[in-house]
Amino acid sequence: MQPAAVEAVLAVQAQAYAGVDVLEDAGLFLNRIRLSPRTCWVARGPDGVLGYLVSYPWPLGAPPRLNVPLPALPADARSWFLHDCAVAPAAAGQGVGTALVRTGLDHARKAGLACATLVSLAPARAYWVRQGFEAVEAEPEALDGYGAGACYMRRLLEA
Repeated sequence: MQPAAVEAVLAVQAQAYAGVDVLEDAGLFLNRIRLSPRTCWVARGPDGVLGYLVSYPWPLGAPPRLNVPLPALPADARSWFLHDCAVAPAAAGQGVGTALVRTGLDHARKAGLACATLVSLAPARAYWVRQGFEAVEAEPEALDGYGAGACYMRRLLEA
């Protein structure tokens, strides 16, 4: 993902999360691109951006706060955090999200990380279970801002 794609990414985010109060601003996306440019991806089609994945190495158990820029990535990262993966409704069911997730998980394996983590919004939990993630415990305040029913999830990565 390049900084020039952020406007299109924001449009996909707004469509994918319509009616859900979890939208993050351009500054957040630019922050993550600056910190980890090789781990933020977009999927493109003939009409533009179909979906995106923002991910990066992160410590286990305490996901980053929603829409809060980071000064740096932590040196003690032991997991691959999928910060946000969204697909435009027009591209739903075409395998865009699965392809983005696969790309991120492959990158995590190559980086030598043993697991991937994420915070699932309540409506997406079944999707993430199909992707091999399972709910695990996290400090309740770590999920503040993600909405009712959000859960911390983990997937072990085979070598």
